[in-house]
Amino acid sequence: MKRLIHLRQVITDLIAAGWLNKYTVSAGLFVMWMLFFDKHNFFTQWNLRRSVHQLESSIEDYREQLATAEAAHKDLMNNKEKFAREKYLMHRPDEDVFLFQ
Repeated sequence: MKRLIHLRQVITDLIAAGWLNKYTVSAGLFVMWMLFFDKHNFFTQWNLRRSVHQLESSIEDYREQLATAEAAHKDLMNNKEKFAREKYLMHRPDEDVFLFQ
């Protein structure tokens, strides 16, 4: 009960000081609506922005993987015999294959 009386006094003081009028109430309600209740509220935008940053970082990772794959492909196209011998242990009938790791 004491808090309610204090709240009424604060509101009365704001009205008397000219800070609580229809414009400030409208602006306050508008801000509250945009922050919490709107379809494009603050929290939704925050989550969307965070997911965009995560996706952009994954794009960078995929670009690095693509560069590595392109280098491996270029090496394969230049040295097909070396690739077949090292990866699949292919050899000629009269050869022995030794792997050193």
